[in-house]
Formats: sequence, C-alpha cells, structure tokens
Amino acid sequence: MYKAKAILMVLIIGLAGSFSAAAEIIYVDAAGPNSPGTGRIEDPFRIIADAIDSADSGDIVEIRPGVYTGYGNYNLDTGGRSITIRSIDANDANVVATTIVDANDAGRGFSFTSGEDANCVISGLTIRNGITTISYGGNIYCFESSPTIRNCIIENGYSANVGGGVFCAFSHPDIIACTIAHNSADFYGGAIGCYYSKPQIMGCEITANTAGFEGGALDGVFSGPTFTNCVITDNRAVNSAGLNCYSSDETIGETSLINCTVAGNLASGFGGGVGCQDGAGCNITNSIFWENSANQGRQVYISQQSSCSIHYCDIQGADAAVYDPCDNLLWAAGNLDTDPCFATFDSQGDANTWDFHLQSTYGRFDANSQSWVRDVNTSVCIDAGDPNADWSGEPWPNGRRTNMGAFAGAFQASMNGNVADFDLSGEVNFLDFAGFADEWSAEEPCIEDLSGNGVVDFADLKIFSANWLWQRQ
Repeated sequence: MYKAKAILMVLIIGLAGSFSAAAEIIYVDAAGPNSPGTGRIEDPFRIIADAIDSADSGDIVEIRPGVYTGYGNYNLDTGGRSITIRSIDANDANVVATTIVDANDAGRGFSFTSGEDANCVISGLTIRNGITTISYGGNIYCFESSPTIRNCIIENGYSANVGGGVFCAFSHPDIIACTIAHNSADFYGGAIGCYYSKPQIMGCEITANTAGFEGGALDGVFSGPTFTNCVITDNRAVNSAGLNCYSSDETIGETSLINCTVAGNLASGFGGGVGCQDGAGCNITNSIFWENSANQGRQVYISQQSSCSIHYCDIQGADAAVYDPCDNLLWAAGNLDTDPCFATFDSQGDANTWDFHLQSTYGRFDANSQSWVRDVNTSVCIDAGDPNADWSGEPWPNGRRTNMGAFAGAFQASMNGNVADFDLSGEVNFLDFAGFADEWSAEEPCIEDLSGNGVVDFADLKIFSANWLWQRQ
C-alpha cells in the first residue's frame, strides 16, 4: 500500500510539472483607462516599465500602438528575464511604425546587462531618439547579453562615443529584419558598434547612418559579425563608410557578408564599402558592391596584416576598386564587374526611392505594390551566386542557383526562365513533359506543382499546356 501511494505521488508531481503555467500576456496602452493600470486586457498598464517589472520569464508584454515617452518608457531593462516585449503585430509595417518607444533624448531605449539570451525578445517596435553622452549605445545597449531584436525600427539614436543605434560588448545578439536608420556616433559605429562580439544581423536595412570617424554602418573591434541578406546603403564616415573591421580575435572569428547589397556609401578617407584594419579579416560572398566612394579603396580597403576574400560577387571596378598594398586580397571565383540593374538606383538622387531588387524580364518583386512585375532587362546577377549555396528559398522559375545581392536565397529573389522549363534547357518540350508526368499526383513540395495547391494535378497541367513550346529569346 505504501509503495502504491508513493508511485501515485510521483505521478501527481510529474503531471503537475507537465501542466506548468502558460505564458501570461501583460498589456500596455498609453491611452489606458487607469493609471498605472493592472496589465489586464481591460485595464492595461500605461507605462512599459510597469509591465516589465510585473513579468516573469516566459511572459509577454504586448504594447498597443502609441508613443511611449517620459518616465518609465526609456532605459528599459528586462533584468535578465526571458520575456518578449512586442507590438500587437510585428509583421504589420504600420503597427511597427506607430508603436514607438521614444527616449526623447533622456536616455537609451533598452539596456541588456544581466545575461539575457536569445529568449529575451524585442519585436515589432520603433525605438528612437535614444542618447548617451558618456557611454556607448544610443538606442540599445548590450553588455554580456544576447537578446533577439526582430522586426524593429531603430532610428535617430546618438552616442558621443560608439554605437549610435546599437552597441554590444561581449555579446552575441540576433538582429533580424530590422531597419537601422539615421543614427549617429561622434567617433565609431553610427548604426552599430561591437566589441568582442559576434552579432547575427539578418535581413536588415542599415541606411543613412553617420560616424564622425569610422564605421558609418558598423564598427567592429575584435568582433565577428555576420551580415546575411542585408541592405547597407547611404552611410557616411571619414573612413569605412559601410563596415569598419578592426583587429580580430580567433575565438570570435572574422566579419562575414553573405547575400548583401552594399551601395551608395561615402567615405572621405578610405573604405567606401568595407575597411579592414590592424589584422582584421572579412569574407564577402554572393554580394553586390556598387557606387561606394572613398579616396582609397572605394569598394574595399585592406590595410597591412588584414585580409579579405571575395567570391561570387558583383564589385564595381573589380579588384582595382580594392585598396590592397600588401596583396592580402583573395579574389576568388565567380566575381563580376557589371551593372547589377537595380530596380531603382541613382547615387546622386533621393535615397528614399532606391530599390535594390534585381530587374528581370521574368519577374521582380515590387515592394510598393507587393506584387510581381516584369522589366525590360534581366540582371546578370540573377543565378550568378555560389553554385554550392542554397537556392531553394527563391521562387520558381530560377536557374537552380542563387542570385547575388540582398534578396538572394529568399522569397523576393528575382526570377529567371519559364515555370514549365523544368530541365532548364531554354525551351518547354517533351523532356519537360516527361518530368511533369513523373510527378503526377505528387503531394510533396516540387517545382511541378505550378498552381501551388499542394498536389500535381490538372490545374498544373493547364499551366504547363499554356507554356508549351516556349523558347528563351
């Protein structure tokens, strides 16, 4: 009997553990009916700090649209807890633009200094007008902490030292699908400053930032940031208007740019796109460098003891646009020096109108209309990336090879070819029909599912028939 009771107790304890408390949503609304509020949906907090202070790890702080400024809405600190602070819809650009944490030059937006990891998430907010006059990181500061910052606008931050938008030291944050714009630092890293850090920066637009000395978009010291599918444009600095890579640490690694577009950045000294100094290294793959400007190394600057490898990239001016007095450049396979045919780009014109999607007669994604359009030209950068890179995220039709530039490998990659030319022969014929027939009734994802309905059937046959005997011109 005693043994049976003991087993029953173990089962009860186990079941209790399996029914752990669900995450609580704590609501914030600057126009809430009561002050300070309670955080319930019908009685939200008015101040963000009150919601953060009441949250436990795993909870969600949901902020409704509005401008959050003044006491309790800046210098926000999660205290090491794994909480999510988000807008009501991080995927709605209008919601993100109108859910605003405005430090109003009174301090920073957020500080992470208590060991936060990737489970601490900031999502779908505009964070603006942060300032630091004696330290680093105008809008966001990370020290020995690695939060996730996703779908945010980080703008108009200022640092008297380093990192006008974001600063991280001994930190490895994930910065995903963010716009980092119009930030400034008196010395280094107008948008982002790093020290002994390895941030992952993915799908971001980093534009119109300024550094008084080096690194308009980024200054990395003993750091190894990775930029993937980023647009880095219209940044300014004396040196290294785009990225400044300074010194290296073998435990952290080198700076990497993968599937990026670096264009229209201006340095009055050296390094229009990227500058590598004092033993730093940089690897550049599947990227486009165009219309960057500097007195030395208008695309890339490599100082003594530093290094840079470039492969499967479109570099305006080719290796002649790389300042490399010590022969430390690895100019590898697949590089081009040809007009990439951006959708809209004039380095002397309004940067707000620039669109770095690649022109295509077969289909280019238009961000304004959120639809696919056709151009009179097709960029040579389409299907010109590393043949070993993953192309499966690009829409069909394509050459089963990734593009170059910021949208390579992604759903907005410009298309190439005919949807029914399955064997890429340049015409739709019986060989394509044979491949189509082999997949008949298939329900797994495949390029023969032309209608996208999840199965190869008569809907796909109708589309295939409409393209019969097509030939590439």
